[in-house]
Amino acid sequence: MSIGIDPIDKLRLGVAFGKRFEKAWTVRADNRLLVIDDDVDHVSKFSDSEDDEPRALVVLNEKNKLIVLLAIDHQLIDNHPGGIADCAVFDENKIEFVEFKTNAYGNSEESIRDTFDKACSQLKETLVVFKNQLLAVGVDLFEAMVVECRIVVAHRFPRATATKQDYCLQFASDTNGIELFFERQVCFV
Repeated sequence: MSIGIDPIDKLRLGVAFGKRFEKAWTVRADNRLLVIDDDVDHVSKFSDSEDDEPRALVVLNEKNKLIVLLAIDHQLIDNHPGGIADCAVFDENKIEFVEFKTNAYGNSEESIRDTFDKACSQLKETLVVFKNQLLAVGVDLFEAMVVECRIVVAHRFPRATATKQDYCLQFASDTNGIELFFERQVCFV
């Protein structure tokens, strides 16, 4: 089933995920986009409110390319054991799997690690699910796209720079080189 939008058709997402995929995606071409994990609907979506920026992933799209937002948790996939990433943001070349932890507090090293452990686990599970679903329809995700993962925490969350670096290295080791980022901004060029 072709959708007529190159990034979606390239991955054959409609075929891979069937009917659930139909309501799980939106597309925009603005040069700056905000993606939030909505507290009311419990799904990721684009926001037009600058008030949402402190809890948003900022997507910079200087060439105004089509950017697809795929709401994964509670939309494409519901009640996945162990959890799954909140969303994916992608164009025809790169896909970012995103886990929002904007409601997490990191008052201690233990709570920081708990937050990062949970997020990394959800992102790794998402990679496995997408790899398997896409391979079943003849698409190798890791050949078709640059794949990256991102954890978005609130501004009030401690910087924990050394801890984040450790997680990035371990994540790449665990996932055959998939990069993990903590920056709240992603660029599509």
